[in-house]
Amino acid sequence: MRRFPVVVVSALAVLGTMNLSLFAAAVTKVTVRGELLDMACYTTKNMTGRQHGKTCGKACLASGLPAGVLVHGQAWTLLTNPKPLARYVGRQVKVIGKEDAKDKVIFPAKIFWKMGAMWMPVKLRDFLHH
Repeated sequence: MRRFPVVVVSALAVLGTMNLSLFAAAVTKVTVRGELLDMACYTTKNMTGRQHGKTCGKACLASGLPAGVLVHGQAWTLLTNPKPLARYVGRQVKVIGKEDAKDKVIFPAKIFWKMGAMWMPVKLRDFLHH
C-alpha cells in the first residue's frame, strides 16, 4: 500500500518534466524590430501609428493594457509590464528576448526605441526586470 503514493508522485514528476521540455522546445531566442503597439486598440480597431500612440495608445499602456510589436504585418504580444513602454507607442522598437511562435508572444529581455539612427534602452520594470 505504501508503494502507490511513491508511484503516483514519480509518475507526476516524469509528466511534469516532459511538459516543461515540450514548452522549452517551442521557445526560441529572437531579436525583432517593428512598431510598438497598444494591443487593445490594435486588436479591436486596427489602430497603429505615432499619432495614435501619443494619445490613446499612451493612455492604454499607462493603464496596464498589454503592449505588442508589429513585425512584417504580424502582431506579437509582449509579456512585460506595459507602463514603462507607454511613451513609445507608435515608435520603432527593437525587442530582444524569447518568442513562443505558437501563442505569438515575446518575453523581452531588453527593449530599445529608435531615436534617429540610435537605439535607446527602455528600463523595464516588472517582477523579472529589476
